[in-house]
Amino acid sequence: MTIINPPSNSAIKLTSAIKAIAPEVDSTVLSELCRLTRIHNLKWVSDKNGKNAYYIMSDLSVAKGLASDDYKKNWANSTASPEKTSLESLPGKAWKLEGENLANFKILYKEQNGISLGKINALWVGDFLHVYSYLVQGSSQAAKDFQSVGAKAIQLKVEEEIIQQPIEVVTKHFIYNSGWKKEEYLQRDLCYLASMTPYKLSAEVAVEDYPQSKTETRRFDLVHIQPHKTKGKIVTCYELKKDIITIEDLVMTVHAKRYLQLLKDRYSTNHVNLILVAPFGGSAEALEKCQGVDYEGVEIWTVRKFTQLLLEKAKAYHTKDPYFINSNLLKENETVQKLLEAPQPPKEIEATKSNVIQMPIKKRIA
Repeated sequence: MTIINPPSNSAIKLTSAIKAIAPEVDSTVLSELCRLTRIHNLKWVSDKNGKNAYYIMSDLSVAKGLASDDYKKNWANSTASPEKTSLESLPGKAWKLEGENLANFKILYKEQNGISLGKINALWVGDFLHVYSYLVQGSSQAAKDFQSVGAKAIQLKVEEEIIQQPIEVVTKHFIYNSGWKKEEYLQRDLCYLASMTPYKLSAEVAVEDYPQSKTETRRFDLVHIQPHKTKGKIVTCYELKKDIITIEDLVMTVHAKRYLQLLKDRYSTNHVNLILVAPFGGSAEALEKCQGVDYEGVEIWTVRKFTQLLLEKAKAYHTKDPYFINSNLLKENETVQKLLEAPQPPKEIEATKSNVIQMPIKKRIA
């Protein structure tokens, strides 16, 4: 028997099968699904016409280090059927196969993977988008509560622990000793932590700028793309600064560089978030300005707040290895400890004027 989807060319076949059904598929989704399929040696099948990619959902649960019934218990809609394929919790489609539908799937699976599924009475399978969405989520009920970076459960949990305090004066000495002399170093450390979670961050994402702009391209520091059942996708961009977000930074990023609109246009969606991140968060003026109607979808975070969010995702992902989170990451990992530090400027600043970055109080910009 010739196996259609052997490991040697599975990524090529997978890409072809998905593009056959979804030519406009997001490249990030496609590349990440191919990567996860390869590293976990996941099996999949296409339909008789070589289109789409269907996976067995219990295989994915095991690949994530969870119980084989995690998907069935926590994500599957028991009313779904081949005629009704709506699962509200994740985008894409899933089916509970039984009877003739299951028999047909078994035949395809044997033909394409050379493996018999044996005697089973029912099986949950998902299409490529549903599979991708499940793989990059955490587990159980807790994971349902923060499918996007703005989800209420995780957002409230983080904000309970971290209160954004406006800071007006920051010493250069204090900045240089807080861990990041350059934004690139901060970007590197955040990507390192994100790599231990299913929350994928793409760094230095270049997009074409508007024709009338002085620059040909803009580069976003960090970008996360989350598929969504009703919205298509949610794009979150994190712009980093090594010290503090001033009102000038805020206005320049949103209005002069037009990052928010650029994200909407280049990713073809109105569902975008722009989050400015710095160790000290934002100045009082910047925080106040960010609440205005012109800044809907824009937020200012401290590095510690962003770190707490990533740690929550790591905890949900490593449910069977809490020691890794509680000891390896939180107690022993110097990078994570540095990210978790909440820098505060000294109460009494003894420095020369040249060593102090003063956040000027200016008239509000209309």
